[in-house]
Amino acid sequence: MLIQPSKTEKRLMSKAIGKTDCWPTWQQELLLRAALLQGKNSIEAWERWKSSVDIEHLDVGSHRLLPHLYRNLQTQGVKDSLMGRFKGMYRRTWYDNQLLFHHVSALLGSFRDAGIETIVLKGAALALLHYKDCGLRPMNDFDVMVRVEQTPAAIVLMKKLGWFPMPRSPEGLTESYLSIVNSHGFVHSAGRECDLHWHLFPECCQVDADDDFWEQSVPFQVHDVATRSLAPTDQLLHVCVHGAEWNPIPPLRWVADAMMIMKTSLIDWDRLIAQARKRRLILPLRDTLDYLHNRLAATVPPEILQSLHNIPASRLELAEYKYKTENYEPKPLGYLPVLWFRYLRLEGSDRSRHKLFGFVKYLQRFWGADHIRQLPFYAVLMGMRRIRLIASSVVQSIAKDAVAKTSIQAHGNGREIGN
Repeated sequence: MLIQPSKTEKRLMSKAIGKTDCWPTWQQELLLRAALLQGKNSIEAWERWKSSVDIEHLDVGSHRLLPHLYRNLQTQGVKDSLMGRFKGMYRRTWYDNQLLFHHVSALLGSFRDAGIETIVLKGAALALLHYKDCGLRPMNDFDVMVRVEQTPAAIVLMKKLGWFPMPRSPEGLTESYLSIVNSHGFVHSAGRECDLHWHLFPECCQVDADDDFWEQSVPFQVHDVATRSLAPTDQLLHVCVHGAEWNPIPPLRWVADAMMIMKTSLIDWDRLIAQARKRRLILPLRDTLDYLHNRLAATVPPEILQSLHNIPASRLELAEYKYKTENYEPKPLGYLPVLWFRYLRLEGSDRSRHKLFGFVKYLQRFWGADHIRQLPFYAVLMGMRRIRLIASSVVQSIAKDAVAKTSIQAHGNGREIGN
């Protein structure tokens, strides 16, 4: 039976109706509190959350948090009929991630043998270094960054190993295209997916943009294959900036990722601010740290929050940030303004009358069009491809959930995985 929300939750719920931004709804926030906090705050959030949602029809972002919820409730001795289901999801995540890490290590080993340096990004690094439990952090693909100058060699090697770029042909990964983007997705003939990065942020694609990330990166291993990870402070910056952007799958994992980084690492707060300021990413860092501090009691020093609020942002940064945190897909220009902001960051934001023509050339490089007159066609085509990729990601997550559900009935049978 569903219970009525509190007055505070009603206020938050009214804002969530027709919700079009990147921040958690009141129900999603209850789930985050239940999964990440301890004691009374966690248990109360759990009771209110399970009584206010239909567990059979959760959004994909919430569903990804259920393994973490299971482990947190289990360690607190919670007994509930839903725990068997959550345990099945935890175990399935553990199993899927073991397979994923096997494939990651194979690719990393090939890069190592070819003399290509790597930094493992996002889920795989977070699961191994900060969650320290492979059953807590679901992921559908993996992300690897190489040095800018080694990008062509990395792409050639991936092709030899059966990895192919999507959605464009291998010939479409031209030098001019690689110079204006930060990454590209690859799919293996066996169905696995990998995002190859040569820059950390799509907003920062200058040749030397990532030198200081490499300098501070830390060594670690994936299945005994040596690689590197971002330093914890840089990891936190990446997670926060990546989280403060609208996504059709509610971007809740960034909250858990950030909390786990701060829980397991010492953060160099001065470096964090300096890195964000250098890259004109103060706004997403400010608002995500505010959220973590105010809603989940994260231990962010008050003076750091105040410093972030005191740093001015340009009108261009404000416009970019506002657009990216809202659902831009149904808007008339869709994704195009995001590319405009990235172009201005790459080429400079002065108001030269040549900027518009330069942007047209940028789009030609981005979409791989042979002629400028083809751009309207490419705009429609790329929009359709983007929708298909998003739909594919959602379907994959739902399919993984369905597979996990089929194993729940037998959750008590066979060998236990981490209890």
